[in-house]
Amino acid sequence: MGGAVEVNFASPVHFGILPQPLNKTNITSGELVKMKTTFLVLACTVLALLAIACTETAAPTNSAAPTAATSAGTPVDEFAAARQNFQKNCESCHGPNYEGGLVKVEGKQIKVPSLKADHAVKHTDEQLIKMITNGEEAMPSFKDKLKPEEITDLVKFVRKQVQGK
Repeated sequence: MGGAVEVNFASPVHFGILPQPLNKTNITSGELVKMKTTFLVLACTVLALLAIACTETAAPTNSAAPTAATSAGTPVDEFAAARQNFQKNCESCHGPNYEGGLVKVEGKQIKVPSLKADHAVKHTDEQLIKMITNGEEAMPSFKDKLKPEEITDLVKFVRKQVQGK
């Protein structure tokens, strides 16, 4: 029947697809130096990029609303915008201590009420929003200067920060 096939495992078969094995006899010393230099440059480049990537700190890329506390553990001022609106629009009459008093506005002397007094505390949020929006007596209207949500935030600020509610 058939005879045995002899296979020589000493030299690999490549079928023209795989590269020929590298023998030192196939490479000149100049090519060997060039290969080693290329490998060394690539290795140094990879190590440098790795070192740079590991030492950089990433800046936040989101612009979401602030959370309840910063990463350092200090609380975020939830009334920062309202406080700024108060300073810009209200403090000149109600004062930095929210106590009002006698103020000269457009050449007229008016008595501005304290935001800490009982009458201010007894007003509902809706009444305060209406007063700020439309004005009342000597108080000017702010509907053209502030958005409705800014007025609502001002009332929340006064309630919590000034009146302690």
